[in-house]
Amino acid sequence: MEKPLFKHAGVYVTAILALGICVGGYYVTNQRQYQERVAYASEAGSQAKNEIQEFAQQTEELYQEDEPELLDEKASVSEVSSLQSEVNRIQVSAEDFQIEEDSMPEDLEEVATEKEDLSHRLTEASDKLYMQEKIDGLYTEEVPDWQEYKEDVIADEDLQEEDIEEVNDNLGFFEDDQWLELAQSYTTEASEQLQNMADIQEKLTTYEEEEVSYEQYASLATQIEEVRNPEQQEKFEKAADDLGDRFGVSTEAAAAESPTASVAVEDETIVDGQGEEQGAQVEQENTEAY
Repeated sequence: MEKPLFKHAGVYVTAILALGICVGGYYVTNQRQYQERVAYASEAGSQAKNEIQEFAQQTEELYQEDEPELLDEKASVSEVSSLQSEVNRIQVSAEDFQIEEDSMPEDLEEVATEKEDLSHRLTEASDKLYMQEKIDGLYTEEVPDWQEYKEDVIADEDLQEEDIEEVNDNLGFFEDDQWLELAQSYTTEASEQLQNMADIQEKLTTYEEEEVSYEQYASLATQIEEVRNPEQQEKFEKAADDLGDRFGVSTEAAAAESPTASVAVEDETIVDGQGEEQGAQVEQENTEAY
């Protein structure tokens, strides 16, 4: 009766020994594979460093050589995106090689820091290009120069204050540098042009219902001449010419006169349907002036 018991015990011992051998073998294999990954990480460090240096040079070419905060005029979103993809594929972290942090080779840790700095530089270029496109959209045509501020830009006819506010909000996330100063100059110009057009429209609406002096009309005409958007300027001129009929002078002629020039009628005002005699006098004097 004891033989079956000993027989079963032998089977159990054999199974345990076999399991121990398997576990031990798995541990040894796993350790060998781990050491191979550590060795591979050490070998990859030199190649990764060379690649990082190569891509760093290409990244700096996105910027002006003498003005490293400003983007080169040839820099493009596609080029930046391509470089970002190349840099991201470079393995430099412990996670990339599936090893522990304390097993990381020292030279690879340095490369990892260089990769992080390069990624930040590329992200900066990408963000700046994105904002340049947004600022271009404030105008009828793309901003002519992103290396030096140029005043000959024309605000889009459909520009809204919300568009400028959105751009300014996003610019708030950028560091204070030469590029940010340039970007803010262009948004300020767009805001000033928009404010001028809004002010003109408000005056036109008001003057249709209220009395207006010749000085006010001449000042409005000068303001309209400063509108850079030709389509919007034409609309304003047509509306202002209706007011000019009261004085017998065109918007262009009124704008040619200095805002500080003395006017024959001084404080007298003319209203539609009223002061016909005064209107005739003003018409005669202004006709002589022009």
